[in-house]
Amino acid sequence: MTGVAQRPWKTGRVTETAAWGDDQKLVDLLGAQGEAGFRALFDGFPESVGVLWALRDADDDIVDFTFGYGNPSILRAFRLPPETRDRYTLLEALPRMRGSVAFDAYVEVCESGEPWIQEVTYDTPFGDGYMLGTFVQRTVKLGDGLVNFLTDVTEQRRMEAELRSYADVVAHDLNEPIAGIAFLVGLLERRAEEPPPPGVLQQLRTSAERARDLIDGVLLYARAGELEIERIALERLVGEVAEDLRPRLERADATIETGELPEVDGDPRQLRRVLLNLVANALKFRGDAPPRVQVSALRDSQEWVVTVRDNGVGVDPDAATRIFGMFSRADQEAEGVGIGLAVCRRVVEAHGGRIWVEPADGGGSAFRFTLPR
Repeated sequence: MTGVAQRPWKTGRVTETAAWGDDQKLVDLLGAQGEAGFRALFDGFPESVGVLWALRDADDDIVDFTFGYGNPSILRAFRLPPETRDRYTLLEALPRMRGSVAFDAYVEVCESGEPWIQEVTYDTPFGDGYMLGTFVQRTVKLGDGLVNFLTDVTEQRRMEAELRSYADVVAHDLNEPIAGIAFLVGLLERRAEEPPPPGVLQQLRTSAERARDLIDGVLLYARAGELEIERIALERLVGEVAEDLRPRLERADATIETGELPEVDGDPRQLRRVLLNLVANALKFRGDAPPRVQVSALRDSQEWVVTVRDNGVGVDPDAATRIFGMFSRADQEAEGVGIGLAVCRRVVEAHGGRIWVEPADGGGSAFRFTLPR
């Protein structure tokens, strides 16, 4: 049976962001009034701010750091639950720092008082949370510890990379079909007295369509951040996507199943495009069994987490981040120019969310994206 099937879902809870509570070392250092002022300054700070306190051995050498105050921005950015501070030290939460240049720099900041600035890209678990993105990190001494200020430059760096990618496309991908068209036109001109062979005409059409797809894709991506916000039911959008894809669903004997889906504030045209891309990819990258797509949503304290799960061939973990880049394809033999998932990412981020992919239980992929509540 094809189309949209309704069925109940077991909905769990996504970790809620909560305050970490008092930082007694901060009180001891600044006094109760100073600590209250410190919190008042950084609780509403848009950048991520986190305090670390030195943990010393019997020889007074710094061997690790414990977590102190973290402002709401850093807790949201890294999805950190309140238990993190008491459950982990820094090296326990982020083992990759052990013996690293960054850890040595932290020690140097504490011992010398000289600040340290670096740009770092994270894509790694962090205790019970997750660090994802590129940040300019400024580290300064605070008592026998330090304060980290992290400025998120993920979007800026991504746009810079995409501009370079556009240049590559113009130089190579777009140039290739245009060069093919020019060659074939020249061939026809040299044989003006003869009717053009069907094969030549077909190559002209293919090259022209390839060039048009590339141009349309770039324009579509550029406009994906333009939003007209209204209240919309995601269930209705899934129904529209199923209707649009009905011929493909029927040919593949595919099924779309939905759990309880919320109403959200968003651009219906753009969010529909996200769902259409994800469901269409599930049909394109199918396995041996008839495609089965499940669309569900979980709610946490800050956002909805929407999941589009399939039973297809899955995504190579090494490509899980790369496939959301412009002109990037998981399968180089597949049709398309590699823009669909980049458009999905741009739309979701324009709504204030994020998108990623995980292996699905039992095989296939689970594409997840968040939308503010």
